[in-house]
Amino acid sequence: MRRRILLVSYLYPPDPSVGSHRWAAMAPNLRELGVEVTVVTTGFYGSLDDDGSNVVRTRDLRASPLLRFALRRPSAVQLAAAPAPAPSLLRSGLVPDGWLLSWMPFALAATRRALRAQHFDCVVTNNPPDSTHLIGLLLGPNRPAWIADFEDGWRFEPIREPWPTRLQDRIDARMEARVARSADVVVGVTRPIADDFAARFRVDARHITLGWDPALDPIVAAARPPQLPQGCFNIVYTGNLTHPARRDPSGLFEAMGRLAVDAPELAGRLRLVLAGPLSAEERGVLRQYRLEGIVEHVGLLGRAEAIALQRQADALLLIATGPHRSQISGKVFEYLASGRPIIVIADENEAARIVAATGTGIVLAPTDVDGIVATLREAVTTGLARHYRPHGLDQYRFPAPAREFAQAVEAAIEHRAARA
Repeated sequence: MRRRILLVSYLYPPDPSVGSHRWAAMAPNLRELGVEVTVVTTGFYGSLDDDGSNVVRTRDLRASPLLRFALRRPSAVQLAAAPAPAPSLLRSGLVPDGWLLSWMPFALAATRRALRAQHFDCVVTNNPPDSTHLIGLLLGPNRPAWIADFEDGWRFEPIREPWPTRLQDRIDARMEARVARSADVVVGVTRPIADDFAARFRVDARHITLGWDPALDPIVAAARPPQLPQGCFNIVYTGNLTHPARRDPSGLFEAMGRLAVDAPELAGRLRLVLAGPLSAEERGVLRQYRLEGIVEHVGLLGRAEAIALQRQADALLLIATGPHRSQISGKVFEYLASGRPIIVIADENEAARIVAATGTGIVLAPTDVDGIVATLREAVTTGLARHYRPHGLDQYRFPAPAREFAQAVEAAIEHRAARA
């Protein structure tokens, strides 16, 4: 039996600054499994040539030139190139977020029109932003089955700052609880998110991972990345190097600086190749540790070129520090698909767990400078092949996540029928 689902997602297709959204891979894979996907999304970033009739783009107050001028906000193009935080009134004034006013009413209206126009077996609301999930509540008792799909936690390990008032915090908590208990199925893209919903609300919460989309392999194969230095052990890192709450490379830099002093001949055969933006502050840190001869910056690359560079490396570097156990990014799954060993500098989180569980690299604590030095020495002298014993990778490669989501759709439909 073919199913039809209506996805409500602000990030589909993606903000151009963050690469491919997981639903861009999920939708065609679900179609092959007998599940047709229609999408309601923002018109803020414009449209794609292949949108077709199954993508509905809505108004978005953030796109208003007059409003953006009044709030002193950059244009969509500027925002994609250099993301800027929303005004404090929108960040800390509206519960659960500023999209409650700027986009959610238009998305709700578009969702209702779509439901009136044709039959859908299931509605999927996808965050961020969290206010998207309120659409499932506002559809009322006659809605189809509903899956609340979480790419970030809501109140679990929130990225935003605490609410300035207790009233806002209570409202936010009640909203999250209503969504979790009203949805027929809750999905979390990381295990900690799903486990948290299941533990706090006793609901059917499923972990359905992100994954690599093999449809991108031909694009990557045709890319022409920069050539890596010859005669060196090349460790490649792609993306932004530092982030206050998520990526702290200071332990790595200290280890590399120590290796340069204690074993300059070994350090000379090591290269850390950075593909991405490099701030003046980061350049200053490299100078501080005297790493100019060890670190090579190849600049900002397109996604295909960056992934192709990963696949030429001797090893890949992943930095995932900070208190967020649910932290993960699409880069992890690019790395898993590369066939290269991964050096993970991380606290206990999903990225570290997945690399350890799949035997695709070595995990080091960000404060374990001695361990990082030893790993760098090993990399240069004997390589890191003994740390690369991959297994269980199919679960992190489409269509596996799509199959699990199709099963979640059936479970949501059955749950909805039992409630009726």
